[in-house]
Amino acid sequence: MCGFRSPELLKWEIVLSSVIEKLGLAVQRSVWTKRAETWDHSENPGLGRVIEALIAKANPTSECEVLDLGCGSGQLAIPVSNKVKSVIGVDISPRMIELLNSKLTQNGLGNVKTMTASIQELEFAKGSFDLILSNYALHHLSDEQKRWVVSQGFHWLKPNGRMVFGDMMFGRGGRKQDRQIIASKVSILLRKGPGGWWRIAKNSARYLARVQEKPISQHAWVRLFEQAGFQDIGSDSVVAEAGIVFGTKPG
Repeated sequence: MCGFRSPELLKWEIVLSSVIEKLGLAVQRSVWTKRAETWDHSENPGLGRVIEALIAKANPTSECEVLDLGCGSGQLAIPVSNKVKSVIGVDISPRMIELLNSKLTQNGLGNVKTMTASIQELEFAKGSFDLILSNYALHHLSDEQKRWVVSQGFHWLKPNGRMVFGDMMFGRGGRKQDRQIIASKVSILLRKGPGGWWRIAKNSARYLARVQEKPISQHAWVRLFEQAGFQDIGSDSVVAEAGIVFGTKPG
């Protein structure tokens, strides 16, 4: 029969899918563990602007219980912790979590707890958080994993809770805005000479193959929030390739 797949074939497809996902997680863990030592010292003013815009849109208050997905070494979790009741920071890299824990100890921040885990492994009870935040982490997830995070985030939020994500937000050229962002990034790298040319080649291969970096557009993020059931949904551009998307769980 056309299209028929035996139970044995389906079983092996599931096994293969699981192996590929585990390999992907291992690669991400390795990449971010290697980058951990220099991450705090990377000069990226655009990243700082995205964090500022994200915090402003989240509008955290002293009673908020917050989840920070892909917290890294605390670029978002630490400034937010000064405004809220508690923060749980989650990152796939053990070294990133070590660095964050060291900062927490040095600064006497007792309201931040950390977890070493991939986002896909997380389990929280319904209505655990007032705010769910993430900055420059979710573009490493597949489109289906992004959908899962948004859906689970809706479940983890309390009524009237808010979810705000900051990230690379552009597609693969299907929309005019995507093409403008890609052209701008290529133009900047071209002016850097051979080093920039190499980055164009490397990043183009990763981007087109959807390996490691898998950004989607603001429009696509908004659709995921709509499908999950959020209201008061919106998105803002912050810098050329990055923006924020936000929504509220109905009360």
